[in-house]
Amino acid sequence: MKQTILKALIMFLTLGTCSAADFATEMVEATFKFFNVDSTSTCFLVRRDEPDKAYYLVTAAHTVERAKGETSVLVLREAKPDGSYERRDHSIPIRQGEKPRWVRHEKQDVAVLRVVDPLPVAVAGLPISTLADAARFKAADVHVAGQLFVLTYPQRFEANAAGFPIARLGIFASPPMLPMATHPTFFADFTTFAGDSGGPVFIAGADGHPLVVGITIAQTHHEDHLKSEYEDRTIKYPLGIGTVLHAQYVLETIEAAAKPAGPESK
Repeated sequence: MKQTILKALIMFLTLGTCSAADFATEMVEATFKFFNVDSTSTCFLVRRDEPDKAYYLVTAAHTVERAKGETSVLVLREAKPDGSYERRDHSIPIRQGEKPRWVRHEKQDVAVLRVVDPLPVAVAGLPISTLADAARFKAADVHVAGQLFVLTYPQRFEANAAGFPIARLGIFASPPMLPMATHPTFFADFTTFAGDSGGPVFIAGADGHPLVVGITIAQTHHEDHLKSEYEDRTIKYPLGIGTVLHAQYVLETIEAAAKPAGPESK
């Protein structure tokens, strides 16, 4: 009897360890590079509950606004039988003529593109329950100096030839305060670069799955202005701090993008 109980306890602890270890893998599988010649960002894909079959591509609004033309490239990854991955660049329409296909939050720097056409490879989009609204954020009991994780493509850099994102570790550099209407952003201690915008910021959820607490939207610099008789220039010194927008605004934008808006809706 004792051996049976001991085996059950070991199995429980082992499963718990695997679940906790895999929360970051779940995020990696849903995070991608999104770019064209004018703009590069990080994005992640989210799925709403049934019967909605669409993917919702989440990124920072300023990155798609800077991207010219009607398409951008989503860098997908196809799993091979030998365990390796092959990069698959997939063109996504972002405009129809001059009209954006994405939905921008009315106040915050987040954009969501509803992707209704089938993707060329299987993608594990994040369940929408992974995103922390105000209630889930409060229940997570995050605090200043608490640990967080980030996935991005700094300076277009990729983890490998298959196009995986770069994982980084940081902390909440400022108190993540509520209410979110008053405090829509917080600082995170990690050095940010061009290409990081739109990257998910997440922690380990209590259920062993990731909890997305926000997205990266800006770098932070100290600026020195130098002026002389022959020169006038500004030097920016990176402070190693990123600005993160609360995931509540991602949720709001996804719901706005999900509303029927014409013949594209399915």
